[in-house]
Amino acid sequence: MSRPSRWLAGARVALLGLLLVISTGEAMATLGQAPMVAPVGASATGVPVARQFAASSGTQSSLYTVHELLLENGTSVQEYATPAGLVFAVSWRGPVLPDLSSLLGTYFPTFKREVEQARLQGKRGSPVKIERDDLVVRSSGHMRDFFGHAYAPALIPPGVDIKNVLP
Repeated sequence: MSRPSRWLAGARVALLGLLLVISTGEAMATLGQAPMVAPVGASATGVPVARQFAASSGTQSSLYTVHELLLENGTSVQEYATPAGLVFAVSWRGPVLPDLSSLLGTYFPTFKREVEQARLQGKRGSPVKIERDDLVVRSSGHMRDFFGHAYAPALIPPGVDIKNVLP
């Protein structure tokens, strides 16, 4: 690998790592919590948010409901909720990585710890792939095209095959 190619690969890794940790958009879906479908420009607390989004009901079945949030930055976030009202999975695709700390909620410390472990083992610049009993995350992409999903296996409704639900 040439020196410029190594530099670009290193820069890509640094950028992806930075984007995984810092907030870049206001996402309302949070794994393990109730779906957050709010009017454009308002947060769950009623305080206007910096990033506007459009919410729409998507797929609905007797086993789960899908709501789509379109962030102002063009990233689409889907939240998959149980009939009891808990988000069991989230997915995203767009030009900017959403705020994963917001999307993952209480699962974010586990995600962060797993990413740091992978970095310590020399896994840099590759897609994020976490498979634990309590959390599964896949995240990949590059500038202007990020995509991924996360789910909590224990929250998946009975009868739902996650492989048929997530993109």
